[in-house]
Amino acid sequence: MRPDLPEDHGGADGRRGRHTTLLTAAVTAVADLLGVAPDSVATGVPFSDLGLSSIQLARLTAQLEDAMGVEVTLTAIYDHPDIEQLVEHLAMR
Repeated sequence: MRPDLPEDHGGADGRRGRHTTLLTAAVTAVADLLGVAPDSVATGVPFSDLGLSSIQLARLTAQLEDAMGVEVTLTAIYDHPDIEQLVEHLAMR
């Protein structure tokens, strides 16, 4: 199920709302892949340190695309290796 992303009206509130939605979707996807509660996922820890394998990272791209409605490549995950960095990158698109 894809959460509705808030409209970005160009202001700080629109960007902040989109960032929060993206962050929630990313944390939920990582928690699902790891089989843990979302509140136990550290957003500043590299995906590899969280225990995600390369196969899980590939699955993560698909889950994030479905949840966020934006293209997420494996390259983006490797270039932005934790949830915080990835969400910042995606929020700017």
